[in-house]
Amino acid sequence: MYIKAFDKDLRGSESFQFEVGKTYTTKADNPVVWFHYGDKATTALCFYPKEDTRFCIVEPLGRTHTRYHHRCVTVKSFATDAIRIVRELSHDEVCRLLFEEHCPWWLANYLKPPFEVMAKYGNSLRGELAVSEILTKRSDLTVDQHLALLPKKHHLTVYKYHYRKTIAMQKLQCAEQPAQPTANSMGVGAP
Repeated sequence: MYIKAFDKDLRGSESFQFEVGKTYTTKADNPVVWFHYGDKATTALCFYPKEDTRFCIVEPLGRTHTRYHHRCVTVKSFATDAIRIVRELSHDEVCRLLFEEHCPWWLANYLKPPFEVMAKYGNSLRGELAVSEILTKRSDLTVDQHLALLPKKHHLTVYKYHYRKTIAMQKLQCAEQPAQPTANSMGVGAP
């Protein structure tokens, strides 16, 4: 299975627009400008590490070229001068593939996988980087979920983070409320 990543609008490099079910070809001889894809979801994610990245299964149909990249992790990518976009993968399918491929949790975290997927990473969610990434980039998770993901030695940090976040939200709500009338202002007293 080969996978290609796209932006949220199913656009690839140079904003080239793709559609599921269509075949694309190029007459270029340079593999750098061909259609790129990977043999893993992890490889594709390295090139589009954003929450709204979309993934499709693709079928290379023409000449192919293999290249090794040292991006966020060392990956092997491919390019072809003819490609067919077979079908789009669901978010759940991509998250499952990333876990099965042993994708580093910090890379998979870009897609905001569900708590159940993050919990499978278990002991790899350790250290200051994990605490920072999980707390600051995963506001979709509850306090209890943050506590379940991170080691007990970081639980005080989790509580402090959520306390500060709650206080900040209360201050924001107070700032957005209209000022209360005072005794010297108009409109106080009986009608």
